[in-house]
Amino acid sequence: MSTALLDRAVGGFSRRLDRRSLLRRSTFAATALVAAPADFVLRPRTAYAAVCRCQGQACACGSLCCDGYTEFCCTLTGSNGCPPGTVAAGWWKVDGSGFCGGAPRYYLDCNAQCGGCGCRGGICSGACSGTRCGCAWGDCNNRKSGCVQFRYGQCNQQIACLGPIVCRVVTCTPPWVFDGSCTTASRTDNNTANHTRPCLEAPFGGFDGVNDVGGAIRVVGWAIDQNRRDGVEARIFVDQRPMVTTMADLDRPDVGAAYPYYGPNHGFDITIDCEPGRHVVCVLAYDQGSSATSFIAFNTVEVSGPLGNVDGVVAVPGGVRVDGWVIDPRQPQQPAVVRLSIDGVAVVQAPTGVDRPDVVAGNPSFNPVPGYQATVPTSPGAHQVCLDLVYDSGRTARLGCSEVIV
Repeated sequence: MSTALLDRAVGGFSRRLDRRSLLRRSTFAATALVAAPADFVLRPRTAYAAVCRCQGQACACGSLCCDGYTEFCCTLTGSNGCPPGTVAAGWWKVDGSGFCGGAPRYYLDCNAQCGGCGCRGGICSGACSGTRCGCAWGDCNNRKSGCVQFRYGQCNQQIACLGPIVCRVVTCTPPWVFDGSCTTASRTDNNTANHTRPCLEAPFGGFDGVNDVGGAIRVVGWAIDQNRRDGVEARIFVDQRPMVTTMADLDRPDVGAAYPYYGPNHGFDITIDCEPGRHVVCVLAYDQGSSATSFIAFNTVEVSGPLGNVDGVVAVPGGVRVDGWVIDPRQPQQPAVVRLSIDGVAVVQAPTGVDRPDVVAGNPSFNPVPGYQATVPTSPGAHQVCLDLVYDSGRTARLGCSEVIV
């Protein structure tokens, strides 16, 4: 029985492994036992994985931490920029990466600062700069951080000593525009053409504010797809209401000046109807190409109601007469539209046009004829008379209601 079992085991083993495979695996196993005995013996892992100890961590040899390159800054901080305590020390470009719509893609190294330490050749040690070397966030699936002691040298040349590279920034904007300390002296390394991270796919943008415009809010900002020049969608949420979308494609010369590669057409400016009161506004940028979404702003705003008053609702023979005044806060210099309803049924709608010097005195921005006056017929009896401001969107805002007996 023992001989038969041995023959079967050896036969099965030889069918799976040729001589070279067996030797190779036995060599890895021997190396693993020497290089990482505890990992190989005590943990369920392959000998091949146990051999690699990248930056002092037990990582599989195919891990990003072992590929020799430094992690992107957005993985460390969430922002595609040099983190505090570092400065851009140099840059290189990649041609035809596909991430910048056919234009060059640029990579900037963010090196740690040395403080009072001296150096040789422009680089101080990580121990001197207080920079730890290891996989970013201690994760083998991230590239290393704080390990490479190197400096291309086209940026911040006034700084004599810098520490290891902490992380990389990537942009479609030329480095001398992105960071004014960089020169135009170019280096090229197409080996990094396909390097990317999820945080680099997301759009970015800015928020100029959310303002009350009376019965509505105005949301203004800009957004850019950092890998291409096509449009980005601004998604706006007000309280728990359905999402409102608009394309960020309006002319913004200030954005174009800051990011010349992308051009100026990345602004958005949208007005959303809201009831009077306090509202919570959240703004996101959605890149239709990559389906990546970035948070831009979260804010609150107090929305005011219409400016106006119902001065009188009185019964007259066979009907009612109403008078008062109103200003549309969105268009304060234009005539406002007033709707009169009796018992919930709209009976007349007309623009303001009655002179009201008492209202416009001291308010030169108001429409000079903000008054309204109307007499409408109705049946005898008790009625509820209501007046509303009608916005240009068709939504209404209540000015007031009164009970009257005709």
